[in-house]
Amino acid sequence: MAKLIDFTALNEMLYGDERYIKEFAEAAVISFSEFKTNYSKYLALRNEEAFRKAGHKIKPVAQMLGLNEIIVEYEYAKTLLWEEKDDSDIRISITKMDKICSTVLNELENLSDDK
Repeated sequence: MAKLIDFTALNEMLYGDERYIKEFAEAAVISFSEFKTNYSKYLALRNEEAFRKAGHKIKPVAQMLGLNEIIVEYEYAKTLLWEEKDDSDIRISITKMDKICSTVLNELENLSDDK
């Protein structure tokens, strides 16, 4: 199964230093766990301001890790809010992002455990 995280870029960005990589992975686990919760919560509540804050907080980390899937789904979900789409569309996006974040968290936790 293909990895979502670009570990090569992460390794290069952190100069291959295992301590930095482990610290980064641990911090990213916290960030993605928080984002996963906030994405679901604020999208379901249609709280655009809080939803956008959650997205803006995770976007730089997602970009560093090559996680374009997260950015694309987040941007799509904003249009769901703007266009006042049906709750079923909101639930589909929440389920999709939950699955993506769960995979990312698993990869990060495995990386952190391996170091």
